[in-house]
Amino acid sequence: MHVDLDAFFVEVCRQHQPDLRDVELLIVGGRRESRGVVQSASYGARRFGVRSGMPIGQAARLCPDATFVRGDFAHYRTASRAVQAVIELHAPVAAMTGLDEGYLDFSGTDLLHPVSLLDQAERVRNEIAAASGLSCSIGIGPNRMIAKIASDYAKPRAICEVRPGWERGFVAGLSLAALPGIGPKTAQRLMERGLTDVAQIQAIPADELERLVGRDEAASLRRRADGRGGSVLRAHDLPKSVSRETTFNRDVFSAEELDRVLLLLTARVAGQLRDEGLVAGAIVLKLRHGDFVTVTRRRTLASPTAMDAELLAPARELLAPAFAAARARHQGVRLLGLGAVRLAPSDVADLFETPERSRQRDLTTAVDRVRARFGFDAVHSARIKPKSKSKD
Repeated sequence: MHVDLDAFFVEVCRQHQPDLRDVELLIVGGRRESRGVVQSASYGARRFGVRSGMPIGQAARLCPDATFVRGDFAHYRTASRAVQAVIELHAPVAAMTGLDEGYLDFSGTDLLHPVSLLDQAERVRNEIAAASGLSCSIGIGPNRMIAKIASDYAKPRAICEVRPGWERGFVAGLSLAALPGIGPKTAQRLMERGLTDVAQIQAIPADELERLVGRDEAASLRRRADGRGGSVLRAHDLPKSVSRETTFNRDVFSAEELDRVLLLLTARVAGQLRDEGLVAGAIVLKLRHGDFVTVTRRRTLASPTAMDAELLAPARELLAPAFAAARARHQGVRLLGLGAVRLAPSDVADLFETPERSRQRDLTTAVDRVRARFGFDAVHSARIKPKSKSKD
């Protein structure tokens, strides 16, 4: 069973900003004049062609009457955890695979559900609405791929079940781009070879398909076109990364301003790592030039950590040459991002760590407690704020 929350980011924003509840055309991601991307759009805005990942400027042109807002990650996380608590009650194995979606594995429950999971899906949907105030769409299938496609088909606020034996017929009418794992670039490459629909893959002889796309990709396409997908779900898989990024309203040419933003991004990433009981073994810096050239730099850490200072120092070491390269091209910085990767569960504090690191850990714990009670902006480094200009 795949549970997909309907317009999740939009609906969470509506919950916390009552004046938005009756706004039909709502776009989440940033202010109208910002240069970021759309995080989510209401179904009304989607009818104008607005989609997640689209530049906000393009969304404003497609839907000029829309209201643009920037959401709060803390609100998203709270809502997602409420949903997680519900789905974990209903299946032997359940896991959120993103803030707004999750899977439930009912393998081994045939005696409890001998015919269908429709009734169970209805209970899950009702309990999610009661616990979080959010609606969801649910797909049911014999594997994860079919369940996810079924939830897409069910949107919004419906349930779709594909029973064993129906898989191949269910996907036959889809475009290849509708299959999980086939992104825009892959779909474009397949289209250039004359392949656009799942039915084509089902009908084409194996040797001809291999000639068109190669043996390995042909085998993968054939599996998907037959409706076969993964059926193993692990409840405690760690996330692959924790990251934050920001797109500036104007290109940034100041190293000091970039450093302030990097400090804030680091605090956000480190805070989430600690909140989720994780440490990072490496960091990735992302920097986009004003002309959209994007560079990423990776650094393995001396030891896994979730401490702000221990993430910030190597991040600064990556930022300096990346910014210098942008300036050598006479470009400013359009976007800056920081990601924590190679994640692992955090261990207990080292009994033999230095006094300085112990003091830093105590300070971090105190800051986390304040933020947990009053919000992230309740306390942060004074260096994050730009220096005020003196007045004569």
